[in-house]
Amino acid sequence: MTNRISIVVSMLCEGTPKVKNTIQESLDVFIALSGYSIEEVIENQNLIDALNRHVNNDLVELDLEYGSVIINIVYNN
Repeated sequence: MTNRISIVVSMLCEGTPKVKNTIQESLDVFIALSGYSIEEVIENQNLIDALNRHVNNDLVELDLEYGSVIINIVYNN
């Protein structure tokens, strides 16, 4: 089985393990709660924007220090 999808997280600061774990958990929660597949999220810019807002809001609510987080989900070639 090959991995067809990559999730790229760009951070404008050095992320601590807690920040990185929170991003992963927040991504998992967003996908589970949205009801969309990861493929559907990839193909819809509004869902990508919503995912980025969700992750950034979670980081702010947990009072974690970070610069900026941008998530891109892409198909592997």
